[in-house]
Amino acid sequence: MAADETTTPEPRPVPLAPLPDHRNVHTPGWRELWRRHAHIITPLRARGLQCDIEFGLSTYNVRVSLPDDSYLIISPPHDPPSERPPDEPGGWIATREHPDDQTLFEVIYDSAPSVDPSAPQRPEARHGGSAEPLIEALDHRLAQLGLLPHPVLPHENSHVPPAQPSAPPEARSVPSTPHPGPATSTATRCAI
Repeated sequence: MAADETTTPEPRPVPLAPLPDHRNVHTPGWRELWRRHAHIITPLRARGLQCDIEFGLSTYNVRVSLPDDSYLIISPPHDPPSERPPDEPGGWIATREHPDDQTLFEVIYDSAPSVDPSAPQRPEARHGGSAEPLIEALDHRLAQLGLLPHPVLPHENSHVPPAQPSAPPEARSVPSTPHPGPATSTATRCAI
């Protein structure tokens, strides 16, 4: 190699939070749901947050366990049910909840289109179903709360592109961790 040639170092793989530890991880249906939500799940796992897929009121949701035992529920709009595919919703709603403290309920992000034409338009609504503004809003709020195990540094891209989805569960040798706890009354664990 000539002295004047420079080499660009290969990008290092981002260490991801472990997969959930339940029997559905190995089912084809659950793996397909995981793949469809990879553009939301992968950036969050790159931040050290464990994610899972649940069935909510009328859609599949991403459940994100947080270090303080609270959790995020990220879902497309529930009412009216959308005809759009799960990986391309018309908007996202992200809430933070706690299983033991019902007063801790906060809407962190809501880009769902308003069904009431007289209601004021939310600032996030202009982003619709785009995942990048959602991830940025979650980064901002979780950093404020000190709940990001691996915060994104200012020089890093805050969005992991969808071209880097996580490998299927059987292809990864990630140590398992116990599931964060039972599902809440608003969502039941996906049992496909």
